[in-house]
Amino acid sequence: MKVFVSSVIDGYEEYREAAVSAVRTLRHDALRAEDYGASPNSPQQTCLQGVRDADVVVLLLGARYGFKQASGLSATHEEYREAKEQHPVLLFVQEDVQREPEQEDFLREAQDWNRGHYSAAFRNPMDLQQAVVRALHELELVQAIGRVDEGELVQRAEALIANDASSPEASLSIVLTSGPRQTVLRPSQLEDPALSRWLMQAALFGAKPVFDPGDGTRASHTGPVLLLAQARRSILIDEAASIRIVQPARYDEDRQSRALLLALIEEDVGEKIRRAVEFASEVLDHVDRSQRLTDVAIAVGLSHAGYLPWRTREEHQRSPNAATPGKGRESITVHLSPARRHRAALRFKSAELAADFTLLLRREVQA
Repeated sequence: MKVFVSSVIDGYEEYREAAVSAVRTLRHDALRAEDYGASPNSPQQTCLQGVRDADVVVLLLGARYGFKQASGLSATHEEYREAKEQHPVLLFVQEDVQREPEQEDFLREAQDWNRGHYSAAFRNPMDLQQAVVRALHELELVQAIGRVDEGELVQRAEALIANDASSPEASLSIVLTSGPRQTVLRPSQLEDPALSRWLMQAALFGAKPVFDPGDGTRASHTGPVLLLAQARRSILIDEAASIRIVQPARYDEDRQSRALLLALIEEDVGEKIRRAVEFASEVLDHVDRSQRLTDVAIAVGLSHAGYLPWRTREEHQRSPNAATPGKGRESITVHLSPARRHRAALRFKSAELAADFTLLLRREVQA
């Protein structure tokens, strides 16, 4: 692996050398600012490109925040922001030091992002070297199962959307697939009633419910798949921890009033996608507590919705019975490019993901 070491440099050379030594002990390539030669690019551009070229970033946080760049962030903070969307970030925090206020804020941000991921404390260079060796070794064990194949993630996600026959009405399907591909739930675990009960409880009454408490729910197993279904909603999970959440696509209030023209309401679609992404993240954390799955891909589909107009809530309220019908497409499937995201993005970027998917759906519906 290519491992980028990120920290302040001045006064921290001994610690950076300890981290580099750990990387090289495991026969990986260490990338750091000190080793870059002459370049027509600025130091900032060169280091951020180094982050993008890496497979993993080792982040060392001590007492000092570092000199602020034009962005208002230190170079280390910029490197972290660049890395967190793309790569695993292994966080190492120095103990028994008086941190600058900006460094305390940075640490809170990094620890929040890395919640559930590898982080360790150290007091001296020897502690740090041993901690980096352990962290990289654990990452090696995860990746020994196989590299993450983005194309395979997308193919699995789109196949699950294509196989959705749970509702004859206009439906919105959100599918999450994870890698490296492996068996996360054995058949006995998938059919354990405790899993069905937990999923049902979370879907009905959890922090991000996706089911209707007033509707009946039934559980069934077909091969390596657990399906919880309501009349207009469903949740599917398989042995590889692929998750599909199906919800009504059209504005829910349309069902309560015959005076309203049926429509796809942009804000409602976005909120359903955001809630489904956050729910899928909760499910993934429950079935894969050891974080063996490091990367995810999401696909979103619209089915049986070709006749429905796409409107904002304000447009719908202003003229509820006047709109241009949809283009008549029976099904639409969209995914991001690149589709692969670090798993932590499910928790911390759910609103942004939902906004992007909503935009992609709107483009396709109105094309």
